[in-house]
Amino acid sequence: MKTTVDIILLPFYIFIVMAGVLGNALFIVVVRKHRSMYTTTNFLLTNVAVSDIISLVFFVPGMVLRFFEHPSGNFGSFLCKFVTMHHVAGISLLVSGLTLTLISAERYNALLQPIHLHLKLEKRRVVIAICLIWGFAIAFVSPLFIEQNYVDEVQDCHLNWNSNVSRAYWALLATIVGISLFIMTFCYFQIVKALYFENILPHNCSSSTEQDIKDKQKIITILITVTVLFFVCFFPFIIVSAINISTESTLYKFSYFLVYTSCFVNPVVYVFQSAKYRAGLKELWKGRPAQRRQRSLES
Repeated sequence: MKTTVDIILLPFYIFIVMAGVLGNALFIVVVRKHRSMYTTTNFLLTNVAVSDIISLVFFVPGMVLRFFEHPSGNFGSFLCKFVTMHHVAGISLLVSGLTLTLISAERYNALLQPIHLHLKLEKRRVVIAICLIWGFAIAFVSPLFIEQNYVDEVQDCHLNWNSNVSRAYWALLATIVGISLFIMTFCYFQIVKALYFENILPHNCSSSTEQDIKDKQKIITILITVTVLFFVCFFPFIIVSAINISTESTLYKFSYFLVYTSCFVNPVVYVFQSAKYRAGLKELWKGRPAQRRQRSLES
């Protein structure tokens, strides 16, 4: 059922969905059309773009449903599982967070530990890693699909868990988020220290030019920006979910709005911070074939 807050947020949601789907789709197309952009980081960023599109697309039916009376019975329970409570988006958002964590570890290994070849994410390993991330996210969110039902007595979707199980589940999610945040903080701190303050690249990168270092600094700046924005948008929702605030409260609705904002901001970051991505967009707009010598976002 709609509230005043829902009506106020509606135009902002419409803008975020339309701009987010278009922006992420353009990023995927630009990477797809430039073979020189077929790199580990770009593949992983593409996975983030795909998960963001899924989040936004599956959000739309739930947003529309809020303005109508929720069906009851088995069909109502089905909608609770797959539409109303946005559990599909929960999967894709978890995928985005885990992928950003993997990107930070991959960049740390590639830039600061290049001699550890057994840890290098080659194309085949990237595909496996992406599949494992999606598999874990689906498995983690599956209990919500199983236990969520529509309860006629309260005329709302209800999770058939007692308070202890609910707290344990959200505490586990908060732990996963915390571990991911620690990994990313450690990796990017070490990278920033090496590239910005010490201005060095290790071992086999000693022959790199000053421009190479500047290019690496740019991509790290982009990745850190994307990561920080994701957690700034996502963490409030983790907190309000853990303390079990009503889904009808203004605080919950605003935190949920921030979650979907995270699916919109990445293409904006690429446009403003990556000259190479802007060049790819211009070529796409003009319909010109990609130049073979164009370097990837990861250069």
